[in-house]
Amino acid sequence: MPEDIFGDALPPAQREPRKRAFSDKDRRTLHERLVDCAHNPDLYELAEALPPPGRVGRPRRYPDVAFLFFLAARSVLASARRTAAHLEDPEVWTILRAGVRAELGRTAAALLPETGPTRSQWLHAQQRLREHSYDLWNMYRGLALEQALEQGIFPENQTRSWSSPQRLQLIAADGTVLKSPTLARASRSVDMTTGEIRYHRVDPASVAQTEGGGTEVYGPKYVFFSARKDESYLSRVFLDSRYVPHLHPGGEAAVAVKGVIDIMSAAPGCMGVLYDGAIRGVHRDAIARFGGLIINKQHKGNEPQFYESLRPGRCIHELWAACGRIAEKVHYADGTAELVPVPIKRLERRGVRTFRWYHVLTIPCRRGVHEHRVAVGTTSRKGERPPGQSDEERGFHRAEHLQQIPEFTRTHQLVYPYRSDAESGHAQLDASLWNGRLISYGVEAQQLLTLGFVLAQNSTSRALHQGGAALLSHTA
Repeated sequence: MPEDIFGDALPPAQREPRKRAFSDKDRRTLHERLVDCAHNPDLYELAEALPPPGRVGRPRRYPDVAFLFFLAARSVLASARRTAAHLEDPEVWTILRAGVRAELGRTAAALLPETGPTRSQWLHAQQRLREHSYDLWNMYRGLALEQALEQGIFPENQTRSWSSPQRLQLIAADGTVLKSPTLARASRSVDMTTGEIRYHRVDPASVAQTEGGGTEVYGPKYVFFSARKDESYLSRVFLDSRYVPHLHPGGEAAVAVKGVIDIMSAAPGCMGVLYDGAIRGVHRDAIARFGGLIINKQHKGNEPQFYESLRPGRCIHELWAACGRIAEKVHYADGTAELVPVPIKRLERRGVRTFRWYHVLTIPCRRGVHEHRVAVGTTSRKGERPPGQSDEERGFHRAEHLQQIPEFTRTHQLVYPYRSDAESGHAQLDASLWNGRLISYGVEAQQLLTLGFVLAQNSTSRALHQGGAALLSHTA
């Protein structure tokens, strides 16, 4: 029987454990993480991009970079109150002074006060930062991608195998519901016993949402995008974070598709995305047409569908779409039948602006192997094929039923686990929040919070990369 380029999936008992042991490279003290933030050049790029403050009122004691550092440090220390207490310690505050000296020079460092801003000063400055949270994120997306490219992620000149992509060539993305800063879901409640009317602060961005396991969570949903090489967990680079508005057309998946296409547009070395079951056929179609791979699991409700009867010469091969690939229905003498996956010889990508994907099949036969090409990943629309032959006219949702890399294959087993980066990123975000709950109300404030989290994580990733590069150069 011909070999399949994706290989046969191994049963759980035969799979080798792939979880890497926790090492010293995966540990970072709070002091080291604050130093990482203070020496991140992106912090100073963002500060320079902010418009100057108005001339009304007293002159500010602290420049914008001090409050952006406070924002990142708040993610490291998990609360604004704790961050203010640390930065009011002159020894801790020297961390930023050293960073400013290295990035902006001694004069700028000498202009800084002796201690950091108080919590009340931070709350006042935060109001101004919220007004520019969208602009800050728009700018930082480009800076984060530049950092990823500098660290060897999405290399453009590296050989690409569409049937066996590497971790550093793929985006790991997923949506998560963050716990609302308040349990109140209405701005007013009435005590039915006493008649007392109580007023509550409500988060305008939070709604009741159901996560993958069926658990209901009250809060806003965000999609995070990240990538990394096969290095320490802290080497991950977060590329983007996007809010999913309630009742947004297409929901989480539509926001994710837009984010993936934006990243792929700016990074030619990016081959595609790893995602969970929220991505369905219509979303696979959009990314595949753009030229990217979508590696996720098949929806559990997908039943096998008849595809076509192939008649090369005197042979008849009944082909079905099952488990994300083409299978042949084999009839046995006892009256039973079985869908047997057809070996795939090659995964082809064709096109220049709009791409098409194909599986080149090698169908076993007693009269000799037959080679047959089948389109996968995209659903052809009316007008894209001869009349009556498009998937839309046939009623066959090809992108839903035929994957580029089928789920029940060895390649999928090896590549799909990289998606766990998205889950661990969510766990890190939850750990950076006080009691695992948001501390900000409204989209603008929450986007500012996610920016601080991503800045802090990427600062450590950059520091580890630069430290490793310096060690290699020193060794050489």
